[in-house]
Amino acid sequence: MSLKQKALTGFIWSASDKLINQLGYLAVTVFIARLIGPESFGLIGMLTVFMLLAESVVNSGFSQALIQKSKAMTEEDASTIFYVNLFLGVCMYVLLYFSAPAIAAFYKQPVLIDIARILFIVILVNALSVVVRAKLTIDIDFKSQAIAGTIAVILSSAIGLYLALNDYGIWSLVWLILSKAFFLNIGLWLFCHWHPKLLFSTQSFIQLFKFGSNLMLAGIGATLLNNFYIALIGRYFNPASVGYYTQATNLSNFLSTFISSTLQGVTYPIMTSIKEDRTRLLEVYKQLISITMLVSLPMLVGFAAVADTAVLLFLGEEWLPTVPVLIALCLARAMTPISAINMNILNAIGRSDLFLKVDLSKYPMVIAGFFIGINYGIEGVAWAMFTTTFLSFFVNAYFPGKFFDFGGIAQLKVAYKYIIAAAAMFVAVRMISLEASLWLVLALKIVVGVIVYFAAVLIQRDEFVLYNSKPLITKILRKLNK
Repeated sequence: MSLKQKALTGFIWSASDKLINQLGYLAVTVFIARLIGPESFGLIGMLTVFMLLAESVVNSGFSQALIQKSKAMTEEDASTIFYVNLFLGVCMYVLLYFSAPAIAAFYKQPVLIDIARILFIVILVNALSVVVRAKLTIDIDFKSQAIAGTIAVILSSAIGLYLALNDYGIWSLVWLILSKAFFLNIGLWLFCHWHPKLLFSTQSFIQLFKFGSNLMLAGIGATLLNNFYIALIGRYFNPASVGYYTQATNLSNFLSTFISSTLQGVTYPIMTSIKEDRTRLLEVYKQLISITMLVSLPMLVGFAAVADTAVLLFLGEEWLPTVPVLIALCLARAMTPISAINMNILNAIGRSDLFLKVDLSKYPMVIAGFFIGINYGIEGVAWAMFTTTFLSFFVNAYFPGKFFDFGGIAQLKVAYKYIIAAAAMFVAVRMISLEASLWLVLALKIVVGVIVYFAAVLIQRDEFVLYNSKPLITKILRKLNK
């Protein structure tokens, strides 16, 4: 199979996995959130940052280090990293288990002690799958990952929904998260057909940790940056406010992560395989930026435009304070997939040290943004996130601009027609006001949004869209003329 065919097949399966499984999982969590309310949902949000930080340490960048090594990965490499991940997982769980009272005291929520000690088991479970997921990704085997994910979502959703409908409250969400991780790991192991050998190589560990340690620190930094606001909102506001902000974060992150992780998951192993051919690498990189902007802008700006209708329909009036936060975060996340690609190419060329430097440089800006925004409530915090995310785009694009002469300004020049089209779509959708079924209103807004966006792109005669749509249009015309 050619590289292009592998990329296309991988993209289809990866997109299917993200769209079906993550959308299904999101739908279940939204339904459960509607049943248990913002306050209970906010309590889980308070623990998220600690769980993600621990998983960043456990992974230690080893997954990407193995992928970056690609076909040169040995059995010693894989087995060594498996045992290291397992050891780190146990250490992090024990640390967090005994830290649970301190975490609960920080938020002034004693109920978090028992919840944290159960929920953090996820860290142990996920530590077992770092190597098998990396091996499947190296083989661009997203089909197996998609199937494993589907089974995990179905089984865990059944458990979560049963508990939620039988008044288990917040515990329904805890067991949903834990069971999903458990079933997913079983599926990945079954599809990978790999088991660790009794091998441990200090040389392999040092070599992979040298690359992965930068990504570990960057991962910790990214986790802090992405969840810093939620953690401090929990400290300064009540659990309900955390629930509103967490829900808005989850909804906006779903689309952003779907776009970036789908494209990156497929293209990262491909970019590492052609990293020696700079001309070809640059071509793939520029095409990826164009495709991402074409897709991410309408999806996230469009979701911001229908936020009020979507929240009323799926969450209910109790969650209406989420709407202004959701609008701000969706607009912020419109740039996130592009920033992720700019960071990803640094890993592809083996410069995880620069990846780390870029992440660390954004700390002061994000912290300052929070303490300015907090004076205006959770809406102010959300708009502070929008501002820092936009500025971070230029920071993330600095080294790609230096290495490939394709920095932030050049990327915006590629995207300016998509930005104009997305703005026109946002205005058109927000102008729609009907006294009708929420389902009908939402459907109408989506249809109008799609039509306005693509009409605006075509009116501006975007070369990328026209060039890539010609074969499809020609094929349709031929069928119509038969």
